[in-house]
Amino acid sequence: MMTPADFIHWYINHWEGGLSLDPADQGNWWQGQLVGSKYGITAAALSQERNSPTITAKDMAALTEDEAIKIGLTQYYQAFNFNQLPWNRVTASILDKAWGSGPRTAIRLLQRLIEVDADGIIGPTTIAAYQKWLHHYGEVQAANLWADCRENFDSTLNQPRFLKGWNNRTNSYRPDSAWWLTMT
Repeated sequence: MMTPADFIHWYINHWEGGLSLDPADQGNWWQGQLVGSKYGITAAALSQERNSPTITAKDMAALTEDEAIKIGLTQYYQAFNFNQLPWNRVTASILDKAWGSGPRTAIRLLQRLIEVDADGIIGPTTIAAYQKWLHHYGEVQAANLWADCRENFDSTLNQPRFLKGWNNRTNSYRPDSAWWLTMT
């Protein structure tokens, strides 16, 4: 099975690509300046990683893939306790949603789905409820329920320009996808 680092590497290469300077993407703006994002890393995440309040377009362009993977592991997977959830294909898709929509948003979506207080924090209650939910539904059905949750959320964002890509990304994590087999 892919490790979390392998998975972050995979989705960076499969979904994120290189430098993006699209002004319509809110994640490309920092302190009122279009600095871009790279590998899905925003200036806010890079600022935190480098402990630097100033991030320029040049800084963003110089971001390496290894640094992006490290940011994914430290600022997303570990800092928000995704590493406390059982690592499987559903958890991987939840981590991917955290990458795209922010960790607290992904956690709240999960918490609503598993019917616990949507406080945006993965703690003992969320961990236990998630494990129980996975056991009840099994990984295949749980993956589809989570994908439906992702799609429903994305459709509320009123971003038609990005919706098809978001849906393609979500559907790539369903049990009938090629990716599903690569995670075994």
